[in-house]
Amino acid sequence: MKTKREFTCGRASRLLAATVILAVLVPWGCAKRQVRQVAAPEKSSGLVPSTRSPYLKAHMNKGNVYVLQDWQIDQISRSVTGAGQLLDLNRRLIASDTFHFAFDSVALFETNQVSVSPAVAALSVITGLSIGGTILCIANPKSCFGSCPTFYVTDGHGPLLQAEGFSASIAPFLEATDIDALFRAAPRGRQVNITMTNEAYETHVVRRADLLIAKRSPAGRVLVDRDGRFWRVGPFVEPSSCLAPEGDCTEQVEHFDGRERFSLSDSTDLAAKETLELTFENPPDGDLGLAIACRQSLLSTYLFYQTLAYLGNQIGPAMATLQRGDPQMRQQIGSIGKALGGIDVLLEDSAGSWSTVATIHETGPLATDIRVVPLPRAGGDSLRVKLALNRGHWRLDCLALVELAGPAQVDTVTPSLVRSHDRLDSAALALLLDPDQYLVTFPGDEYELIYDLPGEAAEYELFLQSRGYYLEWIRNEWVAEENLPRAAQMLLDPAQALRALAPEYKAVEGELEAMFWNSRYANPQE
Repeated sequence: MKTKREFTCGRASRLLAATVILAVLVPWGCAKRQVRQVAAPEKSSGLVPSTRSPYLKAHMNKGNVYVLQDWQIDQISRSVTGAGQLLDLNRRLIASDTFHFAFDSVALFETNQVSVSPAVAALSVITGLSIGGTILCIANPKSCFGSCPTFYVTDGHGPLLQAEGFSASIAPFLEATDIDALFRAAPRGRQVNITMTNEAYETHVVRRADLLIAKRSPAGRVLVDRDGRFWRVGPFVEPSSCLAPEGDCTEQVEHFDGRERFSLSDSTDLAAKETLELTFENPPDGDLGLAIACRQSLLSTYLFYQTLAYLGNQIGPAMATLQRGDPQMRQQIGSIGKALGGIDVLLEDSAGSWSTVATIHETGPLATDIRVVPLPRAGGDSLRVKLALNRGHWRLDCLALVELAGPAQVDTVTPSLVRSHDRLDSAALALLLDPDQYLVTFPGDEYELIYDLPGEAAEYELFLQSRGYYLEWIRNEWVAEENLPRAAQMLLDPAQALRALAPEYKAVEGELEAMFWNSRYANPQE
């Protein structure tokens, strides 16, 4: 466990600098903040804009900002016209007038109104959301369901949540490509139907959603490693034993079946680690790999929401600063994730020494993904592997040894049809097929993506390759906790932040999972 340390002068000055960056002085800070009331919603994308003077703040690439009370969007010219104020980088008034500017000059929009323009919505942070209709969120605002795009595929019995796209891409500048194994998918025939949903109060910006396919061998599967390499693998070999701090956990990890091994966090330090030790008797003779099926707990989601809460009313200016490419803030944005760490895989050699082989990172608490870690040859009648991971941060479904049979050939299949509201949606399909466009979705939106395969689905291993990012809608209940020094601490001294937040998280940890899943937009609780 890391020991508590005092700030050095250098660290203190960096903390002060971050606080100054986050505490951007904005003249509308004393104005009445706009509120969006959201009752328990039906499954629909037809959200009703607030009637309380919807505003639009356009944070520009050069640092100045337009604050507009009366505005219109021109879809054809991709521009905004509106009456209001223009403020400079230091938030001093430049002019009050009617302004006209192009989308391309904007780093980020901030508004309390859902825009009908996909181009504006894709860069809009929605603020002033009230969760008054979701009782579970009122009880604990940081238990509210959050997700990137969620993807459902049949397991042969019914739709099963099997992937969440680009989970770490929480802002436009973090747009990324994500590959998820659809390991438990069991479609029939030569067609694969995938349902993509937006089940949270978020804006999802989806650039691609393609299917990757690889031919299976009769007795094996295909897995992908952390570097995006695809491997043909033999049958899964269960561990002879799996020893965890609580004792033997072999039964929890021997099959990919939804039965997970997990632990609770440390009460004094959310960065505290634990170790699991796996033994495999009589391993296969060839090249070997360790298959790890896992997902995150709600710890990282809670910390993300807490960071947003500490930013409070400054979330718009802070994200605009990031979007403009401020190097200091971009370097620090992943500090908490780095402090929590991934799953370190260590292998024992013939001399009894342990060395780290790889570190697995799998962002997201919704869908369990599976990766393979190629292992160096160790020899002997048994093979021992250790996993070093953060306490309370990981839920392990399956840990198995596999023989690597060589690289797999992977082909890309794009959607052939898209359905929404039980009708063909040619516009959505065109957006997903155009690499320069994106499909923007809002809470309750649902799309059925249909892929045509060259052969029977059972012949192929299926992977989803998605690309995009998402924007969290900011709840009023979070903003009440605004604390810019604590936000700066999350960025610059995550180790201390994880110690400070440990008691608070520990107090609600036991109830978070149930509250989180029961507060989905698609399944609101009265």
